[in-house]
Amino acid sequence: MAAIEGYRRQRGFALPLAIRFFLATALLILLAVSAAIVVTYVQGQRVAARAIGKTLSTSVAAQREFEQHRLEQLELSLRLVASDASFVKYIADANSSSNLPGLGGDAAPDTMSMRDLLGDRQKDIGFSLGILLDGKGEVLARTDQADAFTESLAADPLVAPALAEARPLSGYWRQNDKLFQAAIVPLAQDQNVVGFLLLAQTVDDELARKVAQVSGAEIAFWMPLAGKPALIASSFDSAAASQLRETVKSSPGLPSAASAADGTHIDLGGQDWVARMAPTAAADAAELGQLMVLASSDQVVASYRAILNSVVLGGLVTLLLALPLSYLISKGILRPVSAMASAAEQAAAGNFQTRLGTAGQDELARLARAFDSLLSDLREKSDMEGYVGNLARFLPEPGQEGSGVVVHTQPLKQSTPPRRDALVLLGLEYRQLLSLPAHTPPEQVLEEKARIQTRLAAAAAAADGVLLAAPGGRWTLAFPGPQRLLHALQLLRDEFAQAAPPAAALADGDLVLSEAGEGSQLVGAAQVQIDRLLCDAAPGQVLAGRSTGESLRSEYGSDSVAVATGGFSSKQFYAPSAALLQRLPHAEAPERLAQDNDTVPRGSAAITPRSAAAARSLRDSGELAPGSTLGGRYRVLSVLGAGGMGVVYKAHDLELDDVVALKMLKPGALLDAEQLDRLKSEIKLARRITHPNVLRTFDFGEVNGLPYISMEYVRGMTLRYLLREAKRVPYSAGLRIARQLAAGLAAAHEVGVLHRDIKPENLILEANGNAKLMDFGIARPARRATPGHTQPGTFLGTPNYCAPEQLAGEEVDEGADIYACGVLMTEMFCGALPYSGSNTMEIYMAQMQQEPARPSVLWPEIRPELETLILSCLKRNRAERPASAAELAASLTQLRA
Repeated sequence: MAAIEGYRRQRGFALPLAIRFFLATALLILLAVSAAIVVTYVQGQRVAARAIGKTLSTSVAAQREFEQHRLEQLELSLRLVASDASFVKYIADANSSSNLPGLGGDAAPDTMSMRDLLGDRQKDIGFSLGILLDGKGEVLARTDQADAFTESLAADPLVAPALAEARPLSGYWRQNDKLFQAAIVPLAQDQNVVGFLLLAQTVDDELARKVAQVSGAEIAFWMPLAGKPALIASSFDSAAASQLRETVKSSPGLPSAASAADGTHIDLGGQDWVARMAPTAAADAAELGQLMVLASSDQVVASYRAILNSVVLGGLVTLLLALPLSYLISKGILRPVSAMASAAEQAAAGNFQTRLGTAGQDELARLARAFDSLLSDLREKSDMEGYVGNLARFLPEPGQEGSGVVVHTQPLKQSTPPRRDALVLLGLEYRQLLSLPAHTPPEQVLEEKARIQTRLAAAAAAADGVLLAAPGGRWTLAFPGPQRLLHALQLLRDEFAQAAPPAAALADGDLVLSEAGEGSQLVGAAQVQIDRLLCDAAPGQVLAGRSTGESLRSEYGSDSVAVATGGFSSKQFYAPSAALLQRLPHAEAPERLAQDNDTVPRGSAAITPRSAAAARSLRDSGELAPGSTLGGRYRVLSVLGAGGMGVVYKAHDLELDDVVALKMLKPGALLDAEQLDRLKSEIKLARRITHPNVLRTFDFGEVNGLPYISMEYVRGMTLRYLLREAKRVPYSAGLRIARQLAAGLAAAHEVGVLHRDIKPENLILEANGNAKLMDFGIARPARRATPGHTQPGTFLGTPNYCAPEQLAGEEVDEGADIYACGVLMTEMFCGALPYSGSNTMEIYMAQMQQEPARPSVLWPEIRPELETLILSCLKRNRAERPASAAELAASLTQLRA
């Protein structure tokens, strides 16, 4: 359980991609909505604060404006009264008569008449309080008192400056516990001040409500009484005014105007109010009280909270709608990804038939199309491998077609009937193959075994022997003929000279031998004896049976036999002596094919036939027997195939320890130096091409006037071999072959090389379905500064696959190779050629006078786009064909199986 939990923690259980995409989208939406709510809230608070501040500032300004307007009205009323000459004269007469000597100068003025006169003016003008003063500030009459009392206002803050300067003044004015807006003006007669008139308007709740109505804020007037602020007027109702009074009473006092510039929060009945203080008069007149402007922050913020609530509600609705929509959108967007994941899983299981087919130009659509293309390639490769592999089961040995030239259709080496023969058996066990370190790559083990197999096969072929492989690292070689013992000992000596010598065993006797290529069989007592001896032999040691020891003594003398002890059983066995192995003659020296006084030209290769008969065969027929060696480097293993111009061999490159194909011309195939030059140009041109779909060419050499080319050895079959058996290739497999042909041809054209002989015989298919273009024997540079090998009016190539300009002997370009591709594709897909003719002239006339056979007539199931492409390659006018092999390859890439 602990291991399972650890595995779960390590691997985890990831949510599906659509869910993760949905959650990420939902989180982004939630963050966006939350951010909008926070921003709205913060901004709303800021806007509300600014609105409150603006309301307070506006209210203060409105109050000042209203205050100024009221004072102006008082001043206007004063001017109206003061300008009444009869009123002034009456006041002057009344005031002067009371001061004349002998006429009751000490008598009090007629205050009652003055009061009545002020009362009349109060009714007409409408003021709260009117006071008549004499020139010294003594009160003559008041509208709020019926009886006259001795009272002086000479020291009053408002009256004193007016008395001293005899000028009008206005402002806030306090009388006991009441606050007024007042104005005072001197009364003059004949340039003499006879008194002063003071009119005042009470600061009361009505005034506060009027100011509040104009300003939009609540107003409260405060005045200090007994050292504490007292509310003398407000725009609130009585209940709110009482709450305000109690709130201020419970606090240290009124906030100062300086500290409350931004307002002070006050709680009134559960509501938040912001109050700002302003003086009612000059800053030094503290006794006149202060003005408090109040704005309800709850009422101001309420509108912004409504907006915030709307945003929150809208955000929640948006979130609720966005979540399912984002999930559906996520599912829709990621549906191609899910389909690709399913297709990838099916492809991993070997099913490449899924097709996504997503339309559009976005990244997912492009990815889906690329995935479709990849699946199509895998599907075509799988179909190709299956097709070639299935066909190879019923075809002769594909090595017969693996050379890169036209080959025989019959096996070159026929099976022989079983026979009984006297043979010498040499058993070899390479135990280093069985004791390689565990970390040795499997490929390296198999490569080492293949090297040994190749070396032993060549040695057996050189001595007309038979090589039989056993499981593990064992091989048995059977040597017939009178020199069978010598051949076995020579091979033994060569193998003991290797860095890791094998364990060896020698036995001889009559055995039944059946030679059937890789299925050769050997039956006899000597075979069993070899197996037993190898179990006792150590690496670098050879053990022989009694009969073999007697054969060694009778043929090479008594000193040729030694005694060896078995490493496992400790028994005594016969063994060839070291002296015998040292004095054995070497392999037969090469027979010179030229005259005795001739020398092998520098750079040429010498031939080492295994017998004089083989040398004569080479001289007469141009063929090399298996086991022959070219220049000490190439040991011929087998004949792969032959054509009219020469033979292709499978050979072992001893210098590079690799298997190659050797293409060698037959005697008489080269008519003149021009053909030799052309053959040399083949390797010069072909070596410039490096591409997986082009057969590599390695080297050029010459043996006694017969040139050869070493090439990459490919075990496969030509397209012609395929078409002979199946007539036409299935669509998916043919599409893959056509793409590979175009790709290889594009690589050749890119380095400036024309092929000029594209046909099924020159396209070889490996077992994995990879196609390689080969045989650049008549290739030449695509653009030449000097005339080439071809004479005007002649052509090189295969008529059925040649373009009209090539058959006419004209100068050709890449278009000729593209035309040949069109012919090859017609034959490969449709099983027939676009033009028929028994000779070159008939084919050329058909090309010039007729239209090619439509592929849809030859194969009705062909896809229209493929037919269009093939017909474009077969255009008589080369300018109407695809512009390049690369363009052809791109067009083929657009076609899918």
